[in-house]
Amino acid sequence: MTIAFRGISHKFGNQTALSNVDLEVEDGEIVCILGPSGSGKSTLLRIAAGLEPVQQGAIFLGDQLLADVQTNPPPERRPIGLVFQDHVLFPHQTVAENIAFGLHNQSKALRDAMVKQQLASVDLADMAQRYPHTLSGGQQQRVALIRALATEPEVMLLDEPFASVDTPLRRKLREQARLTLKATGTATLMVTHDPEEAMDMADRILVLVDGVAVQLGTPEALWRSPKAAFVAQTIAGLQPLQGQVCGENIQTAFGAIPINRITNREDFLNGAGGGVKSTLQDSRTAELVEGANVTLGIRPHTLGLKPTNGPAVISDRRFLGQRYLTLVTLENEQIRVETAEHEALAIGTLVEINFASAEALIYS
Repeated sequence: MTIAFRGISHKFGNQTALSNVDLEVEDGEIVCILGPSGSGKSTLLRIAAGLEPVQQGAIFLGDQLLADVQTNPPPERRPIGLVFQDHVLFPHQTVAENIAFGLHNQSKALRDAMVKQQLASVDLADMAQRYPHTLSGGQQQRVALIRALATEPEVMLLDEPFASVDTPLRRKLREQARLTLKATGTATLMVTHDPEEAMDMADRILVLVDGVAVQLGTPEALWRSPKAAFVAQTIAGLQPLQGQVCGENIQTAFGAIPINRITNREDFLNGAGGGVKSTLQDSRTAELVEGANVTLGIRPHTLGLKPTNGPAVISDRRFLGQRYLTLVTLENEQIRVETAEHEALAIGTLVEINFASAEALIYS
């Protein structure tokens, strides 16, 4: 069932945690909430779960009101499954008993069948009689997930569910969780601080910065057209670079970038938003006029290097797996250049950045 947040704002004392957030999660859709620490991610989840009251706005399940300022049913009266980072399994109960906990209205035969089915779905069929402390972190996470799913909730809330799991297992668990949630058709809202995890899990990503929704869209849309600096740097992998408009170029410390290489220059001049607050300037406050100072975001893999007499110098080189990284330094500034092939230029070589094929976005 669809869960919809309408105009959700929340404060802790004088500190604003959320500011007029709107979001709708459809049946079978997984939406990840991404943002820096203190951005309001977990607060939105806690409001949905009933662990925090609605101070302003409303939450709907389908066309029915779930909670608002006057209506605040407790967590146990909401058709919502919860999985948190620490799993919160009952230590005195077996795995099977943990999963069956929310199925008390079913006959024993039906409970046993459902528990067996859920365990088999996450490759834990032989763990039914084990206790939580005998399981690995990844196994406990899977038990917590299927325990929540066993009650067939209309909405699933996941708060950093894989944060305590080692990286190789985390990838496997993400894949299992996504397939399980998709198979059940459950509307899912998941909090994460990890952009890779959001890209891997989500159908859409909501980015919160200081309690404000700065962008909402598919992982591809956020990667290709980030509307805020946080999105550009964490999801699209862009690096910031200061510059000044000079004729048909933007002059930076590392050289001139042709304005026709700015992929969002039309959005910049005509206004951009995409339905959420954007940190891109609009035509009322910014123009690409001569002498204007701007902040760019550059895709490192679209840059090139050529040896010259300086003044920039190669200060470091690294292998990243799919690409090679060259770090170029000029006084107190640095720029990353990523290439598919090993760069023959040695550390200490004086170089010039080639911006002829650069992909860049402009922010202010």
